[in-house]
Amino acid sequence: MTTSIHDHHVVALNVDVAARTIRLRTAYPEPSGPNFTDVLFEGVEGYTFRGDALGTILFDIERVEAISLYREYAVEMQRTYADSGGHGPWVRSESAAEAFLAGGEIQGYRVSSSIGLDGAIWARGLSVSGG
Repeated sequence: MTTSIHDHHVVALNVDVAARTIRLRTAYPEPSGPNFTDVLFEGVEGYTFRGDALGTILFDIERVEAISLYREYAVEMQRTYADSGGHGPWVRSESAAEAFLAGGEIQGYRVSSSIGLDGAIWARGLSVSGG
C-alpha cells in the first residue's frame, strides 16, 4: 500500500456481495479533523474476521502469500463450510485451496489491529484512496 493506515480508526466496514468488494473506511485523528482513507478490496474470493469492528484501531494491512494465509484460517473456514456452506468450495481442503490459489491471481491480505478487528481477505486487488 502507498498510504499508511497505521493507527487509523475503522469508521465503516462494507461487504458488497454482488460487487465482490470489501471497503474499509478509516479515519486518522488530526487536530484539524479526521483524515479519511478508503481501502478497497476487489474481486473478493473469501474473507474471515475475528473480533469486532466497533472501536478498531488498525495496525496494518499486509499482503501475504494466499495459501499461507489460508493455512492460518483453514480450520475455522473448513468448519464453516462443512456446517453451512459458508465460503467458497475452495476452502474445504488444503488441496482444493492450493489448486484454486495456484494461478497467483488471488492475493492474501492480513488485517491486523492494535484494538478490535483482525482478519484475512483473499482478493484480486487492493487500492487505497484518500489520506
